[in-house]
Amino acid sequence: MCESSRSRPWGRRAFLCTLAGSTLAHAKPWAQFLNNGHGSLGPGQALPLEWSDASSVAWSAPIPGYGQSSPVVAGEKAFVTGVEGPNKEALLLTALDLASGEPVWTCRRDSSQRIRDSNMVSKAAPTPAASADAVFAFYETGNLLAVDHDGEVLWERRLTDEFGEFGGRHGIGSSLRLCHEGVLALVAHDRPSYLICLDPATGRTVWRAARPEGVSWSTPSVIMHLGREIALVSSGKTVEAYDTADGTSLWTIEGFDGAFIASPVPVAGGAVIGSSSKGRTAAIRFGATVEEVPALAWRAEQASSYFSSPLVHRDRVYMVSKAGVAFCLRGDSGDQVWYSRLEGQCWASAIGLGDRIYFFGVDGTTTVVSGGDEFATLAKNSLSVRGRLYGTAVIDGGILLRYGRDLVRLAAS
Repeated sequence: MCESSRSRPWGRRAFLCTLAGSTLAHAKPWAQFLNNGHGSLGPGQALPLEWSDASSVAWSAPIPGYGQSSPVVAGEKAFVTGVEGPNKEALLLTALDLASGEPVWTCRRDSSQRIRDSNMVSKAAPTPAASADAVFAFYETGNLLAVDHDGEVLWERRLTDEFGEFGGRHGIGSSLRLCHEGVLALVAHDRPSYLICLDPATGRTVWRAARPEGVSWSTPSVIMHLGREIALVSSGKTVEAYDTADGTSLWTIEGFDGAFIASPVPVAGGAVIGSSSKGRTAAIRFGATVEEVPALAWRAEQASSYFSSPLVHRDRVYMVSKAGVAFCLRGDSGDQVWYSRLEGQCWASAIGLGDRIYFFGVDGTTTVVSGGDEFATLAKNSLSVRGRLYGTAVIDGGILLRYGRDLVRLAAS
């Protein structure tokens, strides 16, 4: 069980070092969901402070179908997923030229499980992942496939045919995650669930770890600890760790009710776990061995994290609640620095760059605030693109914004 709030806190010096280790100048490009949980950008990155239809827009392109996933980038292409048809009969993976926004190819596949199109059920919500050779796409219909950068299908698995149809009222939303052994996919629904690792070259099962029934849309995060790679899975009441080499369950820590949407944010020596329930967002500290159950570093008293994952940037932690309230916490203790209501919910996760924090509203309004100890709005930006803003990807000199049917490239001035 978790220890009580405030027990065994990290010292300020130790946790500040941990946070500093999590602020990375990311390897380019942005190849998977939240670049493995890190929305904190390092030196050399550039994002515009302000944008509008008339400024900082390099291009805007329509996307075939409709999707709620984030874009990913490999080489000179951006990749996005979508679904099409009243029962999601068609699954789409589209490549666009990064320089121009022109479509390069679209791969279409038949879905293995017909699911009625509804605003209450996920629509191509899992974000794909890209390697130097392929793009891996996963859909709430159970299809999981690899496509090379020229649009040729390398392999395809139909997980619903093999392991049973997906349940749950709102569909599957967990994104793919790359690890040393291959491609990780979490299937967590109201039927027997599992975490599966597939060989990226062949699609064969490397390992499959059975999990109890339970819905989670959280995406696993991968982190190195004591020379071993582990996958962190947040599933609503617990956080679990798996050895990515063979799927061995390493430990389980309880007390995380509501932590089934936001993804764990790895930092050196631990992780921040976002929960939609008040008093359940927390930081954990890994043990002296890989198998040791982590200690609770702190719990946030008021702050919560809903669809978007927490952002760890410099010595602060940022998150947005279901009600659209943004919170800033001290990274060493979890103490609240400030909170302020935004214009609405944020489904895309925040990004930190220098002294700026970017909150991406699902209504399309991005609020840029100061990263200091006082809440201060630096800019509010929106475009005339219709539809919800679901996800982002950072690229050289700018950022991609993914709406339901459109992809926009912003360029730093």
